[in-house]
Amino acid sequence: MSFIFGIDGGGTGCRVGLADKSGKIISRHEGGPANIETSFKEANKNIIDTCEKALKKINLPKSTINETYAVLGLAGSNMGDFDKKLSKFLPFKENFIVNDGKITLQGAIGASDGCIAAIGTGSVYVGRANGIVKQIGGWGFTLGDDGSGAKLGQNLLRLAMRCHENLDKHSDLTVQVMKKFDNKIINLIKETYNFKPKDFAQFAPLIFESNLNGDNQARNILNDQIPIIEKSIMSAGFNKNHPFCLLGGISKFYKQLIKEKFLNALVEPKGDAVDGAIAIGLSRYHKDL
Repeated sequence: MSFIFGIDGGGTGCRVGLADKSGKIISRHEGGPANIETSFKEANKNIIDTCEKALKKINLPKSTINETYAVLGLAGSNMGDFDKKLSKFLPFKENFIVNDGKITLQGAIGASDGCIAAIGTGSVYVGRANGIVKQIGGWGFTLGDDGSGAKLGQNLLRLAMRCHENLDKHSDLTVQVMKKFDNKIINLIKETYNFKPKDFAQFAPLIFESNLNGDNQARNILNDQIPIIEKSIMSAGFNKNHPFCLLGGISKFYKQLIKEKFLNALVEPKGDAVDGAIAIGLSRYHKDL
């Protein structure tokens, strides 16, 4: 029997689903980060390890991976030739790599027209109109990832430093952050020197929590990002008459903050990104299964 792996790889983790030729998922497993632009070797290892563990769960030998097909939706796959490079290292019979936004869209709304905002460690905004897919963002942490957990966390740490140097006014939030580093900027700099996006993202929930408590600096950070999020959703092709899904680890926090017109179109996703990858795989490899 032939199998298909659906793989969703991002800055926080790798999620894998193994499906039979009917598309039924028979095993799932989660592993470490798989952003191929920021951590290529780590992503390659985590993808293979997670797939092998999914096979082990249902008592299939590791060697089965060499006979499976795979669709991988990976953060960073649209940055240079990382996707082509990775494809050569992967052990699957055949593999197809796309940006994680594409499989997330497919999983959430199927083949219909509509739009998603996927906001977690990173961010990407994807829409489909008349069958044509358009993606906004997904350009990585250095210059992109607007509204993401990583961007929020980084902005918070920068703001805390400014407040500590009296370049801005402290709030309870920024005071709390500086206490975490013993009120020394040099400690903050040293501890964050090798931070990856997922490390910055760990501070994002604190911003939303502080905002609920009326912290003005938390609100300032969010007010800087929310308009960009809303413009990105519109640019991706938002249509109030088509389904809109708000997805990702911190998306639930934004549901209380974005404009009502987006909330009125909001629907529950049909499936997740792994489901979307498998659906694309069934379409691509159906003749070979």
